[in-house]
Amino acid sequence: MQTTATSAFRKTAETFMAGAKTLPQRYFVSPEIFAKEQRIIFSTQWVYVGHQSQITKPGDYFTAEVAGESLIVLRDKGGELHSFYNVCRHRGTRLREDQNGHLSAIQCPYHAWTYGLDGRLIGAPHMDDVPGFDKRTIRCTRSTWRYRKDSSS
Repeated sequence: MQTTATSAFRKTAETFMAGAKTLPQRYFVSPEIFAKEQRIIFSTQWVYVGHQSQITKPGDYFTAEVAGESLIVLRDKGGELHSFYNVCRHRGTRLREDQNGHLSAIQCPYHAWTYGLDGRLIGAPHMDDVPGFDKRTIRCTRSTWRYRKDSSS
């Protein structure tokens, strides 16, 4: 679906309707209304976080915040795009503090848990002797972000 912009700018005075009002101030300053907007609008709709041209090579990444959650968006070794919550599964530490860069793997700065670019846990120091621990069952938590492919990329 393609939209076209109107070429003429319409002044508010020309479009004003008698009896029209702006939203009450609480809609602009209320933490409760903001939280509801985050939950109902920003957590359920497409939200632009970046363009694929920002991560052209395998290992390139950028971080973004959406609805109060930090995400890491990256290109894996096969060229696929992924988005994960920017949090280690072990102790909840932020994985990347910088805005963008290049990685061969994602390593947590706290206990050095290491994830592949596809989100698989590939290293967990001192966990080999923990009963029932199987790193093959642990991955970075995927965000609900999805890559939208269109002809304009």
